[in-house]
Amino acid sequence: MPDEEELCRDEIARSLRALLRDVNEMTHLLRILVEQHRPNPDPPVPAPNLPDSRKISLTDRESDVYQLLVTGMSNRQIGRRLGIAERTVKNNLHSIYRKLGVSGRAETIAQHFSTPVRRGTPPPPP
Repeated sequence: MPDEEELCRDEIARSLRALLRDVNEMTHLLRILVEQHRPNPDPPVPAPNLPDSRKISLTDRESDVYQLLVTGMSNRQIGRRLGIAERTVKNNLHSIYRKLGVSGRAETIAQHFSTPVRRGTPPPPP
């Protein structure tokens, strides 16, 4: 016949196994909740809004840089995302600006979103 100490150990072992099952279930449920509520670290990349003739003239890398540029990323962020040097990003941007006939970042983004930008003209009042 088991003694009191052995009965106590068996009861503790059963309790610990039940507790472990509960902890595993809670961990599983928490993982599901975290996955459902995790913000997307990468903003959606809008499709280029270029005339067909300009789509053809951008290289694949320039197209990648352009798509990230219009999301508002900095040169450093674009470089990190694409795994290229910041200087390479800058060179690609200059090539993009030349091909699009724009003078810089803001004009490129404005053109992407079809907002006309006139050089030397003050913006319209709000």
